[in-house]
Amino acid sequence: MIFALLACDPAVEDTAAELDYDVDERLEAGDVDPVPEGGEQWYGPDVVLEAGADVQYCTFGTYTGPDIGIVSFESFQASPGHHLIILGTTASPVDYADGDVVDCTKTNQMMTSFEPLINAEPIDAGRSEIVLPAGMAVKLNEGQRWVVQSHYVNTTTDRIRVRDVMNIGFTPEESVETRAAAFALTQTTLSLPPAQESSLNSDCRLPDDNYNLMYLTGHMHEYGTVFSFEYGEGGEMEKIYEIDTWQADFRDKPPLNDYDPEEFAFKAGSTLRTNCTWFNDTDAAIAD
Repeated sequence: MIFALLACDPAVEDTAAELDYDVDERLEAGDVDPVPEGGEQWYGPDVVLEAGADVQYCTFGTYTGPDIGIVSFESFQASPGHHLIILGTTASPVDYADGDVVDCTKTNQMMTSFEPLINAEPIDAGRSEIVLPAGMAVKLNEGQRWVVQSHYVNTTTDRIRVRDVMNIGFTPEESVETRAAAFALTQTTLSLPPAQESSLNSDCRLPDDNYNLMYLTGHMHEYGTVFSFEYGEGGEMEKIYEIDTWQADFRDKPPLNDYDPEEFAFKAGSTLRTNCTWFNDTDAAIAD
């Protein structure tokens, strides 16, 4: 099974305790839902966000237990939170040691690449959740290096201290019957000319037919106007997800297409296409 999210500096030390801040929005265990039985609760980095900051932090670690399955994931962020996700990475502890917190706002400057480990469905600002059906899990291998990526957009004039919380549910390896995985199509290097509309589409071709879709959603920010996703076999494309008028609150809570098991199976050689349209109403180019 597959669930999809489609979207168009050196290491920093955790010095939050030494810095001044105006507002404390750190989350505690009592502020969020309880941990699922047999699961764990993880915290994001304790950092201070400057006024107007749009920043990402990546916290590195290594899973050292036996092979296991991830069956649920919940993320909780305070008001500046944009997303909180767990990624896999091949970066060695020599590149980024366990516990390293790195400013990863510019991911193309990182000494590694990331791949989604599990993506939760966005529920609202600062909240996402996914609970997989019985017998289904995302595999977490012994020795797997992971990254918690925390993205914040502080639109206030305050310096805000934050710390996120996530709940992760596990199941023994022997109880897993069906593997799940996250799949994302995204474009992070954009240049939008001033005072005009711009569009971009990107294709991905699937090598085999072992994928059944669980849910599908899009992601854009404030300059986005139209979003659609197409699926095609043999060169003929069909729109299966379309938003003619993208709204600002869709950034945190976009419409979702949910599918029953085996309702939508991707075929080998089929094409996935993401279409994005923006309107830059400023007098300057907007670029990554």
